[in-house]
Amino acid sequence: MTTNEPSQDAIDATSLGIIRAAKGAKDKKQGELRAAYSTADLRGLNTDAAKIAIKLRDQGQEAIDEHFKIFERTAHYLKLMGKELSPAQYEMFGLRQGPTPETERAEIEGRAAGFSLDGEPGSQESDNPYPGSLKGNHWLTAFRQARSERNSVLSMKAPESKGSDGEAETQGGADDEGEE
Repeated sequence: MTTNEPSQDAIDATSLGIIRAAKGAKDKKQGELRAAYSTADLRGLNTDAAKIAIKLRDQGQEAIDEHFKIFERTAHYLKLMGKELSPAQYEMFGLRQGPTPETERAEIEGRAAGFSLDGEPGSQESDNPYPGSLKGNHWLTAFRQARSERNSVLSMKAPESKGSDGEAETQGGADDEGEE
């Protein structure tokens, strides 16, 4: 008796093909991610710190708060061991007393949105969360300035490094987060 259902071998072979195609796409994306980190590293970005910042941003405010609680405890433990962070070291982390003024906060948010790549949530001028207000004007000014800077960076030629044979080569192989 014949059925119209595919055989298990057909299902398995098709599934294996789908998995191989997905793995190939993942490998290509991993390569693109390595190249992006490598290029950013050559341009002076601290990629270790960038990976942490990206991870925290993606995880949300609770993860950011937890990360800084750990930093605060680390500073406290250093003090218990006879070492203390200087005011300059606290300032290096952007830590200061008191909340950020609203217009300054709007500028920070607008600048972050301006540096976002097109297609990311909040990456358009129309995403201004404070339209028609003083805060909105600060957000928009910072957004436009950052967008101009971002476009300049995106138009830059990728930096080159010297290979082991002395030939210039474009980098593409930095370690990345989440690789299996």
